[in-house]
Amino acid sequence: MTPEQRADREAEVRSLYAGIGRIVVTPTWAKLIDFETTLPSAVEERVRQRDERRRA
Repeated sequence: MTPEQRADREAEVRSLYAGIGRIVVTPTWAKLIDFETTLPSAVEERVRQRDERRRA
């Protein structure tokens, strides 16, 4: 989205409400979770449970 398109979109959204604000959050750090090489622990647990059921 170009800066002009973004400004147009913001103006369009603002026209829908009597009062609206914009909150900007600037993170101090970020973490990349690579799901191709690392699974979240909850998913790992579900995979382990599934594999146990299949072996039973």
